[in-house]
Amino acid sequence: MKTLFSLAFALVAGMALAGDKCCAKKESAEDAFLRQAQEMALTAEGKKACCKSTAEKVVVKGAKGCCNAKEAKKPFKVFVAGTGYQYFGCEGSAKEGRQALVAKGSKVGPVQKVGVNR
Repeated sequence: MKTLFSLAFALVAGMALAGDKCCAKKESAEDAFLRQAQEMALTAEGKKACCKSTAEKVVVKGAKGCCNAKEAKKPFKVFVAGTGYQYFGCEGSAKEGRQALVAKGSKVGPVQKVGVNR
């Protein structure tokens, strides 16, 4: 019982601090709880949920149907000095990618929308 309560508390705390704002949508508390539980199950398997996941369907990051899939259009780009542009499927992942590049010490430009989808 304590484990279940601790898990529920951690789940609610995680939802309050949710960091992935890629495709933020209004959803009920019950749907948010179910989505978060599915994301935790994916995390236990070593996978990450895409921002396109819903309470009914979980989409793995990089899989078909996710904005970061290999075949998906990449409407956002970030310029990296010395290597050129890097393309991303959604604005949230572009911001995360830019922050990771800055942390590595690369000189990067701002997140930009691509004129023609790649």
